[in-house]
This record gives sequence, structure tokens and C-alpha cells, in this order.
Amino acid sequence: MKHSARAAPFDFPLPPIVKKIKNEHFKTFSRRYISNFNQIGPLIYTMPEIKKTAPANDYSDELDSLLLRIQDLKFDSPTEKYAEDKRTKLFVQKKKVLQVLDKSIDTTDFDELFSQTEIKVLKETVKPLSPQENKLVDEALTRKQGQASQFKKVTVDYKDIYRLRPETWLNDEIINFYFELLAERSSTQKDLPSIHCFNTFFCSTLRDQGYAKIRRWTKRVDIFSKDLIFIPINQSFHWVLGVIDMKNKAVIVYDSLGGNHDYTLSLFLNYLEQEHLDKKKAPLDTSDWKQLTPKDIPRQGNMSDCGAFTCTFAERLSRCEPFSFSQQDMVPIRRRMILNILNKKI
Repeated sequence: MKHSARAAPFDFPLPPIVKKIKNEHFKTFSRRYISNFNQIGPLIYTMPEIKKTAPANDYSDELDSLLLRIQDLKFDSPTEKYAEDKRTKLFVQKKKVLQVLDKSIDTTDFDELFSQTEIKVLKETVKPLSPQENKLVDEALTRKQGQASQFKKVTVDYKDIYRLRPETWLNDEIINFYFELLAERSSTQKDLPSIHCFNTFFCSTLRDQGYAKIRRWTKRVDIFSKDLIFIPINQSFHWVLGVIDMKNKAVIVYDSLGGNHDYTLSLFLNYLEQEHLDKKKAPLDTSDWKQLTPKDIPRQGNMSDCGAFTCTFAERLSRCEPFSFSQQDMVPIRRRMILNILNKKI
């Protein structure tokens, strides 16, 4: 069924995101353990007299109590240098405390508490293009007419490729082509989850015209045999990714702007019930299915990268990889998408 092209909105880039403060791990630790350090003084100076003759197991709780007191401290230092001085003093005081205690006590708790405050930084996994690949992409971006690539029943013209320039809204042609490539990779690599990808008109057709209109879209596929179902969704010129996770019994919407999608999640569950009744001739109980809109995912920093985020969410999920990318990776991600489309392979 041929769908008319969806009109693209104007691009409304936002101001650049303010860079995060450097050395966040150290600052987090400092705020938790260092400031108002005078609170520890009485404990440090009274412990030798009170505990120097006590057996180790009698004062291990006091050490735990001291460490909890340290954990609750707050730090309001305006400068990193001041924070470094306080951090040094803290470790000196820690040493004094440990000298009071019997060596048989396990003193690793402090270091464990320190490691728990560490801000985990995901390793960069957005692979840069080689010089040869960049040349191919640059040449494609200079062409304005003609067909750029065709795969199965989907085609992309050079005017569509042009939409993969930085801060440009993606259209249905780019999204649908890319998801076809994801489905192809999954079908040829058996170590990856099995997936099925609906096109960008599935959700709007289901929503506006009901199940009867999309009932035959799955006449050649059993979606209940798949691990993941991907549904790219356009909502008022904003792309989000709908996912049906068959193994974990969950319907999910990944939105790089952090929106809620209760209606869409309910729509997915209703679709599953009708699809199961139609294809399996039996009701499907979805009462124990989860409805999720994750918030701890990468967020876009403008009004035009939602499509690239949606494609990248799907690409990572399709090979069980974490979302180790961000707004600053959108340019290389877009350029690699051009390469994938030209090569008809991800």
C-alpha cells in the first residue's frame, strides 16, 4: 500500500547544551563525605581512650557508625582546589581512625562506599568513519536528484539522503529503509534477537482506522514468535520508538524528549489481544504485561534529532547493546546511517 510522503517541519535547533562539570565523580564524593568535617573530630580523638583495649568485634559497629556519619556529610566547596585539600584531610583522618582499630577488622567498607558514588561513564561506541567512507558520504550529500538506494520494496532518493545532514528532520523514507536493514541483519545473524519491524504508518493507521485496517499486515509473519517488535512512530513531527518485548512481556516507548505515552502503550496491548485472537484463535491475557516509558535514556538537545535517536535506540536494542551514545554523537551517527543506506547493510 503506497503512503503519501509526510510533510517535514521546520528545524528549531536549541542553544548548545551546557557542558557537564568536569570530574563529577570526585565532586559527588566530596559533597557526600568531606564538608563539615569537624563533625568527625570528637569521634577521632575519643576513640583511642575508649577502644584501645577493646577486642575487634566490640568496636566494629563503631567504625560502621563513623563511616555512616561520613557518608551523610555535605560539601559546599566553591573550588576544586579547596575540595582537593578537604579530600586529602579526610584520608589522613581515615588513617588515624584505622590506626586505633585492631588490624583484624575489615576496613574495606570505606573504599566500597567511595566506589558506590562513582558516576559510571559508558565507553564510547560510536565508531568514526574511515577517510574512504567519509568521501563516499560527502559525495552522496552533494547529489540532489536520482535514486540513492533500493532494498526490497523500499527506496531512498538523494533528496532523502540530504535529510541526514546535521540537525535536519528525518522523513518516512529514511526511517523505513533503516528499519528494513535492521530486520535483514537480524534474520541473517542468528546470535541476535529475532525482530519484526513495522513501517512508520502502522501506529497511525491502527490508531485512526482500527485493527481491521492493519489485520493483513502480518499475514506472512507470526509476531508472537519474535523477540522484539519495532514500531517507529511519528507524533506531530516527533519520532519515538515503540517496542513490544515478547520475552519480557512489556510494551515500551523510547522517547528522546522524555514524554509519556500511556495511550500508545494501551493501544499496543489492545493490538496484541486482537492479533492473538485473530491469528491464534485464542485470547491473550495481557494483565501481567508491563507498560514502560524509560526516562534514563539519551536525550536530544534540539528539535530535529528525534529520528536519529529513534533509529539508534532500535539499532542498539536489536543487538542487546546499551544506549552508550548522546547528542554529541549525532553527526557521526547520521553519517554512518548514510553509509548503511548506500551499502544496503548495517
